Amino acid sequence: MAQPTASPLGILLLVAAIYLVVKSPRKLQTLGRMAIAFVVTVLLFIVPGAILRRGDPQALGAISGLVALLVAVIAGWWHTRALKRGSAGTPETRNWKSENRNWESEEKRNSSLRSE
Repeated sequence: MAQPTASPLGILLLVAAIYLVVKSPRKLQTLGRMAIAFVVTVLLFIVPGAILRRGDPQALGAISGLVALLVAVIAGWWHTRALKRGSAGTPETRNWKSENRNWESEEKRNSSLRSE
């Protein structure tokens, strides 16, 4: 039996997954989350199909693989985005830090005026 040809969508999603892992600040954590998303999605597709014994198992496997790869890429993108947003800080924390710095510099000025 001949090997099935690779889907262009599958190749594109695989390249996107590799790119996300390489660009992620926490590569292993991103890869782990993507792997978990992939396995859970494949199981959600294959197990009910095996229990119900309906349809073509090869087609179901191919479709579940593509959908699982898509879900893994989305999970990796979401995780990488959350990491980048978390490192930048929220506007509230940035404002708090600048207000805190202003308060500290004002406190230093007041203490220097008192010592004179």
